[in-house]
Amino acid sequence: MSSLIEPFTTANGCKLRSRVVMAALTRNRCVDSFKPGPAQVKYYTDRARDGAGIIVSEGILVDWAGTDWKHAPFMITDDHAQAWRTVVDAVHKEGALMFFQAWHPGRCQNEQMPIMKETGRAVFAPSAIPAKNGKYHDLPGMPGHTTNVHAIENPRDLIDTYRRSALLAKKAGFDGIEFIIQGGYLPHQFLISRANKRTDAYGGSVENRCRFNLELVGALSEDFGGPKFIGVKICPTDSLNDSMVTFEEMQETYTYLIKKLVERKLGFITICRRGANIGVETEFSFPRPEGYLLPRMYDPVLDFGGLVKYPGSQTTLMVNQDYDVEEADQLIKEGKIDLLQIGRPYIYNPDPVNRIRKGVPFAKNDRGGSVYYGPYNTPDENYNDWPKATA
Repeated sequence: MSSLIEPFTTANGCKLRSRVVMAALTRNRCVDSFKPGPAQVKYYTDRARDGAGIIVSEGILVDWAGTDWKHAPFMITDDHAQAWRTVVDAVHKEGALMFFQAWHPGRCQNEQMPIMKETGRAVFAPSAIPAKNGKYHDLPGMPGHTTNVHAIENPRDLIDTYRRSALLAKKAGFDGIEFIIQGGYLPHQFLISRANKRTDAYGGSVENRCRFNLELVGALSEDFGGPKFIGVKICPTDSLNDSMVTFEEMQETYTYLIKKLVERKLGFITICRRGANIGVETEFSFPRPEGYLLPRMYDPVLDFGGLVKYPGSQTTLMVNQDYDVEEADQLIKEGKIDLLQIGRPYIYNPDPVNRIRKGVPFAKNDRGGSVYYGPYNTPDENYNDWPKATA
């Protein structure tokens, strides 16, 4: 039997019915004023019923933001919290925990998106440095990320923004929070020198560039009942949204950050290996730019995982990105990881735990790229119409 489907107790005493975690997946289908509706209730409930230990929500925006996905959800008003309460309650009835993924894109926005115009918001980032790339499909000419970026005057104001959403998430019944220091989004922008040129206490040295995220962990821990309810997702090898750093900066920055997070007895750290040289090529593989190469077959989980998972650590280690069942099972048996976050396979497999239990291979996407973010005729299309295994 695969170790993935065994019950597991986390380092801080949380009991899970399996080691499988559904990763956050942006699906661009909250068509009712940026709130989840019946389609989301079914989507998350089906995957909870299958046996996941934890369901992590899609990225939920903590501030009015002009992302490329015009139907991404927000957590800003009581109406948003009430709508998510329906989803969370349904997931709980199926025996899974549910975490709120807090998302702020920072400089990865375009102020021409309708929501930005409606709310009169500007695009803020640690420094007034535009991000390269991006593609806004709903704007004429499909422009990239804006060049009109404003430097954040007081980073504590952004921490307060996260806190307001965290309190709403708690009201909605979420069991914990995962915030992402990856993907080139706001917390990641504070971390990396190519996006953060501040000269105050939040920029410059590694310690200063980590300050925002460590203060954010402290604030969310205070609001949500302690650090054991907080998770952080990092991707040291990321290059998405103009986020790549040199191998030397990566080593120095993430060694310091992870040690400080574990010192704070954080509940979970997820290490994603997007961009790593693991010998797996997918439609979501991003080649490293010239000048930012990694050692051959470099795997950040094997490099940094020991800073999280060791005797006496109170932080549970999750991993993510292009694992097959056999590799994850072996790493669990070797004592190198605790939990596996499964991402894209959950889109076209509402039943991965059952498939693992029965030895049935995961189904693959045979419907094309519109599966992920649309277009679609109804939110249920390519969302709630994937078959379960019959074996």
